[in-house]
Amino acid sequence: MDWVIIILIILAFALAFGIGSNDETMANVVGSGSLKLKRAVILGGVLAFLGVIFLSGNVGKTIGASLLGDSVNYNSFMMIAILLSTSIRLIISSKSSVPISTTHSIVGSIFGISFVWAISTGENYFLSINWVKISEVVLGWFISPILGFFGAIAMQLIIKRFMKYRSAGLLEVESTEKYLQYVILTFVCINQISRGGNDSANALGVLIGLMRSDDLTQEVVTILTFIIGLMLMTGLIFVGKNVIKNISTTTGKMRPSDSLSAEVSTSMIMLGATILGLPVSGSHILIFGLIGSARMKGEKPDRKSFRRMVSSWFLTFPVAAILSAVIYSVLLFFF
Repeated sequence: MDWVIIILIILAFALAFGIGSNDETMANVVGSGSLKLKRAVILGGVLAFLGVIFLSGNVGKTIGASLLGDSVNYNSFMMIAILLSTSIRLIISSKSSVPISTTHSIVGSIFGISFVWAISTGENYFLSINWVKISEVVLGWFISPILGFFGAIAMQLIIKRFMKYRSAGLLEVESTEKYLQYVILTFVCINQISRGGNDSANALGVLIGLMRSDDLTQEVVTILTFIIGLMLMTGLIFVGKNVIKNISTTTGKMRPSDSLSAEVSTSMIMLGATILGLPVSGSHILIFGLIGSARMKGEKPDRKSFRRMVSSWFLTFPVAAILSAVIYSVLLFFF
């Protein structure tokens, strides 16, 4: 096996670890008191692994199809630049307890390498991007958080009516809230499995690309998929707990009935997108869902934490683009 292919596989493993370390899906059950942090990250890791194994195929094919233009020869050095820049961005953000979008990083990296390609070849920059595919991905970035926000508000209204009908006194309210903890766990399991399948496709997409170019066989990709699932699970358990803890406190103390609305909204959007093969940002959907739920009960998110997250989101695209451009330029210069 060529040494470049080996490097790509190692970087795909590193990206999977970074994806897991930046996964805040279990924040809802921690924030609502349904699960302690330690149990939440272990459960989340196992569910994410299952998502990689059973639900990553469709999104992986979308990412594996080149987002670059037809004029561009999607080579191994480009793949290295994308994987390395995205992994660096994810791990740095995870250490600072801020969730970002892996898809944003991937697309930002693609814009970086396409810019270097245009300069190095003298070709038209606008021919370097598959604008139709990129537009579909970017449209999903905007639509999915909006759906998460308003979906959570709609669910909150339904849940409030249910609570009003179900609960006549304080004891019944507490009994209902305790029951809703189990309902939340059901939806968070759906969400975490879907998130594992959707996000891991950013790492699997490279392997699928190598399989299409006959550098890897289907059997090898199947084995590597299993390892990527383990890497994602490891990242979530050992590093992702920092992000989960941070997000669980951002919107204030939430009762299970409050948390449920955001979880139902997010899990349904993530599951649908993953089945359809659409790469979306689970972080953005969940956080906007939490904000929508918090708004319905008259609370505002922690402004300092929210500003940090939004700033990180806006920085993700240009930082990934610059990193990938620099890495790809260095590879071209030396090799």
